[in-house]
Amino acid sequence: MKKIVVAGTSSGVGKTAVASFLLSSLSGHTQLHNKKYEGIVRHRRVLQHAGRTSYGAIEYSPDLHPFESLWSALKITIRHEGSCPRHTDCDACDPGYEPFKVVTSKSVLREKGKDTDQLSRAGASKVVWLQSDSNVEADGIAAALDCFGKEHNLVIEGNSFLRVENADVAILVVSPLIDKIKRSAKLLLNKIDFIVINRHKSHTTKEIDACKEKMVTFGFNVPFYAVNPCQSANYSNQVFIEKMQDMLFK
Repeated sequence: MKKIVVAGTSSGVGKTAVASFLLSSLSGHTQLHNKKYEGIVRHRRVLQHAGRTSYGAIEYSPDLHPFESLWSALKITIRHEGSCPRHTDCDACDPGYEPFKVVTSKSVLREKGKDTDQLSRAGASKVVWLQSDSNVEADGIAAALDCFGKEHNLVIEGNSFLRVENADVAILVVSPLIDKIKRSAKLLLNKIDFIVINRHKSHTTKEIDACKEKMVTFGFNVPFYAVNPCQSANYSNQVFIEKMQDMLFK
């Protein structure tokens, strides 16, 4: 199982958009892929069609190349307030409150407008949503990972994963329009492989350069990629995906 973590400097930088772009590209839902792997992608599509079960999965074989495996998604939401946001004895909180919850219900995950629905539409063969208090995130992540089999590669959205687990590739998403960087992102300083600047067509080169300089000032000395998740046929996007493929399947 290959794991890609998509973290972010703060809310609103576009983690879900970048995670969806990765799922779409790596699962073969777009034409954006390295020519080196063209035959592998084509073969995976045939396998996926021929071996599909009533649950939408394919039969797993240990002989499959990692790129032929299914790409799935794990969305992690950390609840910092715990079971009682007021921290009083008002008895208003749910007595059945669980420190963490692993959501697998399609009726919840595919609700229109949810990030989990966007990940599904991007090509994820399975989506799991972990909702966890911060003090039990390790147990919650372990339970969420148990929902996936060996046939799944994972795109994981959330900063907390890297605090308790390792990943094959760790990405930090930033935006030229958002200056702040939250504490959970700063703690990932030595765990990030790439910084992805979530670029919209309205962003100027000057804004992109300023964003890079800001991240270097914070201490992130890693490669930068300016990616526009809304434009699959984009040279910068192509270079980024090819680098990802090289790292994952070398």
